[in-house]
Amino acid sequence: MKRLATVFTLVLAFFAGSASALGPTETIQNATSGLISELSQLKREERNQDQIQRLVESYILPAIDQEKIAKLALGKHWRKASKKQQQAFIKAFRDLQIRTYTGAFKSFDGQQFKFDDARFNKKGNRAIVKGEMLQPSGQAIPIDFKMFINKQKQWKIYDAVIAGLCIVKTYRQQLTAQLQKSTLDEIIDGMNADQQTAQLYSLLIIIFNRFNNKS
Repeated sequence: MKRLATVFTLVLAFFAGSASALGPTETIQNATSGLISELSQLKREERNQDQIQRLVESYILPAIDQEKIAKLALGKHWRKASKKQQQAFIKAFRDLQIRTYTGAFKSFDGQQFKFDDARFNKKGNRAIVKGEMLQPSGQAIPIDFKMFINKQKQWKIYDAVIAGLCIVKTYRQQLTAQLQKSTLDEIIDGMNADQQTAQLYSLLIIIFNRFNNKS
């Protein structure tokens, strides 16, 4: 479980990227080399919470469009939420990512990535970057990153498809199910209380069960 969580988190690490004019594939490659380089310099047994959180905040968060991801994850419920609830959900989701990524990055053990050239839509403002995450064992996990260019002309990742499973869609399905039993405020409180960190890990199990069934 812990090893699978690490793989999933490393894939999601491509929500990382520098705030630059790089193209979509270059943005991902740039984030990859920086992330792997710094992680490799930290011995696994010597990694502490502060070191890993610094990497998370340096490489992951800057390239995430927090509002876009939160909006997509909530789906139709985003429009029903008040402005105060929307902002609270964005913050809670961001903090949840920090906690989840920080914990999983401690188990990084040499994964590598390779990517194809980006495929753009007709307007050129959206792109898909297909790639693979290579395990030390040689196993390759297919990953697609959905990107868009924001008003600052920066390419941002807003979703990922791992082994055929859409991350945002799956998370939206889980939130929709929760909202049938709980209010949005209760869900936000649960995220702030670290009760929903397991949600990201449950996505991992679904993804890898699907991947293993295809192998």
